[in-house]
Amino acid sequence: MSKNASYFRGEKFNALAKNEGFRSRAAYKLTQIQKDFKVIKPGDKILDLGSAPGGWSQVASNVLDGTGSIIAIDLLPMKKIKNVEFHQMDLKDIDKISIQKLSIVLSDIAPNISGVNIIDNENMIALLEIEISIVDKFLQIGGKYLCKCFEGASLNFLKDNLKDRFQSIKRIKPDASRSTSKECYILGIKKK
Repeated sequence: MSKNASYFRGEKFNALAKNEGFRSRAAYKLTQIQKDFKVIKPGDKILDLGSAPGGWSQVASNVLDGTGSIIAIDLLPMKKIKNVEFHQMDLKDIDKISIQKLSIVLSDIAPNISGVNIIDNENMIALLEIEISIVDKFLQIGGKYLCKCFEGASLNFLKDNLKDRFQSIKRIKPDASRSTSKECYILGIKKK
């Protein structure tokens, strides 16, 4: 697929999100992952890291349909979403809020991209280290962890760090991701 075709495919999902009331095309990434892997189930207790503008929280809220709970965290502000408790804060300050054991940790976070691979990989891995510490502390045994990474160093970092924490891990590339993008998602299933 050419870069232009990949770009326009991304734009198609942007337009779809606007028409269907989602805050970002990222909603379609989680929608497809949910359809394929049934990550979220009614009654789940979910933590959405890097939630703004709220596309993943919207999808999670729709699936929960008033059951379970969602806590969303981001440095950026996020407009209210039904049944979502939002905290505008740094992930490093997560201990300042009350979190009970979670069924799922979701993360669509990526660092600001500099275009310098070594720096971008280091920044992504630094974010993933924080996420994994949150997973270790708050995710219940049997829980799931879904996060963004990039092909290469951060994907290898995740595989190395999750293989002993989860019964299985899956690499996912949703249709709403641009085919030219190095982004992919890792799903950790059944925390040990």
